[in-house]
Amino acid sequence: MAERDGMLVGASSLSLAGDDFGDLDAAAGPFAVRRSYDKGLPESWAESVAGIDVGKRVSVWSCKPDLGQLAGKALDRRLREFVESIPDSHAAFLTCWHEPDGKIRKGQFTLEEYLPAFRRFCKVVKSVGKPRVYTAQIVEAWSGQRPKKGSTYADLWPGDGYVDVYGVDGYSNTGSAGELWGPAVKFAGSKGIPWGIAEVGCARKIDTSWMVVQAAYAARTSAGGRREQCAFLCWFSNPTGGVVPTPGANRAAQATAKRISKKYYTHPDEYAL
Repeated sequence: MAERDGMLVGASSLSLAGDDFGDLDAAAGPFAVRRSYDKGLPESWAESVAGIDVGKRVSVWSCKPDLGQLAGKALDRRLREFVESIPDSHAAFLTCWHEPDGKIRKGQFTLEEYLPAFRRFCKVVKSVGKPRVYTAQIVEAWSGQRPKKGSTYADLWPGDGYVDVYGVDGYSNTGSAGELWGPAVKFAGSKGIPWGIAEVGCARKIDTSWMVVQAAYAARTSAGGRREQCAFLCWFSNPTGGVVPTPGANRAAQATAKRISKKYYTHPDEYAL
């Protein structure tokens, strides 16, 4: 029976292809979900960086296809075939251009370029009708804590019916528990959808007490929908952006992550959003 009260705990790893994920899982797991990133749109799920998850764990996956081509429907067929290639038994959360708020603030693209492309992505993914494939919008916790016109949660929202889960990335340098995640939880609740933590990590130095607090907050905090917990929590075990890989190779952090993984473990086959 699918378990809607379970929270998936997992991580990303240093290798985009996940070559090192097995070692990280052994040291800090058991992980029930993996966060992964593709630069473009692969030909099939098996060829994507998330292909290795099938039969082992749930996927939280993002890609960066050309926004103009996506909005203009030029990628409809490729995207539809890609989603069709995901095994029916596999659970996956899909998004394109995660953290669009930060990218808009940095001038990488505009809100006007992002929104129609993101709407089209979600619409095509949903049109395939895969039973365990969900759409996600993944934003920065910082944008909820320090909103800036043009990149607020409300600005970025594509409209109701497009997004199944509201994902958020947050780090220790901007807070903890409700201070860090609260704005995203509140926004997700206002839209009637669950929330998830797509990236969480220590910014400057490992703080195992902080790690425990984030997991406990996620496990007891609901947003919208029928879930009583965060949908998933993925450690960012990667130095990209100048943060500390969490848990990385730090033995204390690995031991803490392992205790958290065991405490909240939900089997991927028994999980439902």
